[in-house]
Amino acid sequence: MKRMRWMLLAMGIALMAQTTTSLVPQVSGYDGYVREGNSSNRYEVAGITNAEAFEAFFGKLQEAVKKNDKTELAKHIRYPLRVNKDGKSQFIRDERQFLEDYDQIMTEKVKEAFLQQKVTDTFVNDQGVMVGNGEVWLGQFSNRFVIFAVNVE
Repeated sequence: MKRMRWMLLAMGIALMAQTTTSLVPQVSGYDGYVREGNSSNRYEVAGITNAEAFEAFFGKLQEAVKKNDKTELAKHIRYPLRVNKDGKSQFIRDERQFLEDYDQIMTEKVKEAFLQQKVTDTFVNDQGVMVGNGEVWLGQFSNRFVIFAVNVE
């Protein structure tokens, strides 16, 4: 009788394991990411609703960084912008302050990370889209794509 119980228990566990692995489908082309549904939007987990529009926005930002177009970049920031440096956070309250502090925020390292980043190789999670090693974080807020955090050295 004991042996029969153990056998039924083992069969039940095996059956449950087989069933649960098939609940979430594997989607090819996402380097190991497992997602539910059939979405082709790799940025969906970050709350970005239109992948093509986001990638166009990313290219526009890269062009602004390349041209050192401070005014254009300032338009695509969610204020207050969080800037992390030396273990402390500072908040840039508006465009005017961003333009005044531009060189301390958009350092050569931050700009280089942005220019070297391929949008399709970005790390994406529920926090947003990460550029480089976390130098810049992007996301979608109120149907607008924005920079919401910068990590300086």
